[in-house]
Amino acid sequence: MSQPQKKSVNVRLLSTIKHPDIAKESFEMQTTGVLTLKGEQPYLVYEEVQNEKAVRTTVKLDNNSALILRSGGVKMRLPFQLGELQTGSYDTGYGTMMITTNTTQLQFEDGHFQVEYELLINEEVAGTYTLELIYTEAK
Repeated sequence: MSQPQKKSVNVRLLSTIKHPDIAKESFEMQTTGVLTLKGEQPYLVYEEVQNEKAVRTTVKLDNNSALILRSGGVKMRLPFQLGELQTGSYDTGYGTMMITTNTTQLQFEDGHFQVEYELLINEEVAGTYTLELIYTEAK
């Protein structure tokens, strides 16, 4: 089995959140990360700080499905399958809560990933999220 190919990348993250009855919120962040190719499967790994805690995010990138795993200050598993409900989890610190994603849009091409989804908690829509990741090879 061949070794995974790795390269350092600059990552730009754009996130929009629309909760019911609340104004839309947008966030932008720039960081560095590592793009790893395991066979033909790309994984993007980067770190960010949320509430003064380091969070490591791994994104399994694909055209029809994706998976976001977060560990550290936030523990979360968000699976995405275009047009299908998927069950994930969010560790609140007091226990693990099951969450559901309803992916309405998913696009991936080298250097650009975008997903739009509804997040459901107890079968109620908690919000509509758009996440866009743009990455370029670091110099």
